[in-house]
Amino acid sequence: MIVCLISIRYPSVAQLVEQRPFKPTVEGSSPSRRTKIKRKSKNDFLFLFILWYSFLHMMIILWITILIASLFFLIKSADYFTEYAEKIGLIFGLSSFIIGATIVAIGTSLPELVSSLFAIHAKEVTFVVDNVIGSNIANALLILGISGLVAKKGLKIKTSLIDIDLPFFFMSMAIFVYFISDKIISLQEGVALLIFFIIFIIYNIRQKPNADDIDEMEEIEENMHPERKYLFKYIIFIILSMAILTFSAKYLIDSILKLSELLHIGSSILTITIVAFGTSLPEILTSVSAVKRGNHGMAVGNVLGSNTFNLLLIIGIPSIITPLSINSETFKIGLPFLVIATFITIFVLFDNRIRKWEGIAMLFFYGVFIAKIIGLM
Repeated sequence: MIVCLISIRYPSVAQLVEQRPFKPTVEGSSPSRRTKIKRKSKNDFLFLFILWYSFLHMMIILWITILIASLFFLIKSADYFTEYAEKIGLIFGLSSFIIGATIVAIGTSLPELVSSLFAIHAKEVTFVVDNVIGSNIANALLILGISGLVAKKGLKIKTSLIDIDLPFFFMSMAIFVYFISDKIISLQEGVALLIFFIIFIIYNIRQKPNADDIDEMEEIEENMHPERKYLFKYIIFIILSMAILTFSAKYLIDSILKLSELLHIGSSILTITIVAFGTSLPEILTSVSAVKRGNHGMAVGNVLGSNTFNLLLIIGIPSIITPLSINSETFKIGLPFLVIATFITIFVLFDNRIRKWEGIAMLFFYGVFIAKIIGLM
């Protein structure tokens, strides 16, 4: 469309380049002729401005579409990877609880992990910390807030969840904030995070599953019914899902960089808001579904486990490849809100339940965070 407009207005590229306001060389040019020339120059300038403006808007729409599509395929491919990895685990005799504590937990963090690795390849090292901080704030305030509102009489949590998951939820935040206080996550600090992650996994595996966990895992086994003869098929699906995951992560990073350039908005703002919200969508849907089924413990466990995974695994692996830095706005606004969100979650869960008014308050705090990070407050 743009090329057609140019060709109609200007028969050749040379004419477009050489087109300049006409300066009369003949003495005694009439005032009316000079007025026509000025009017023609203004019209040409206006036409080129409209042309450029239309092209800019088309590019913005195109890259927003790519951003949404890449987020969608990133999340769906991670879901398929997790599903078929679970089936292979069951075929090889892994217990459903161990599958839930390892494969499922890591699978839900795959979008953040793969996109972080591609960000490092694109030299966008601040993306990793921005995404993790934004996702963890969304998990703590947005997901728990929505879950508290969806539950008819508020969210009720088992004491075992508070005793096991909540301490790791707090400790992972504390060690991350301490490491990032100098605005750099070094190789040694990344190794320390991964060691703590391994401790977290071992601790989870060695814990006896409660009634809710057993019911959830039995439901997984009943729905799957994996057969050994389909093992090759499952492996093919895993490879395909990883390929789609990889391409989606690449275009996610590309779209963020392009939109940042076109809209003159820092890539960190797009990452900590849109990308973080998008990668948190699976947890939102899973938690709301769990609450509607009456499994309140799973809804809260998803949030606590996901936040712990993000801070230990998603920060730990990329920081081994290259030191991670934090954007100045994220350091001033995002990091304090992460601490606030963590303490709000601990305070709300202290009596083993989330009331509706507490859910509303958590959503309000998330709204304040978004308004603050985009400069409305």
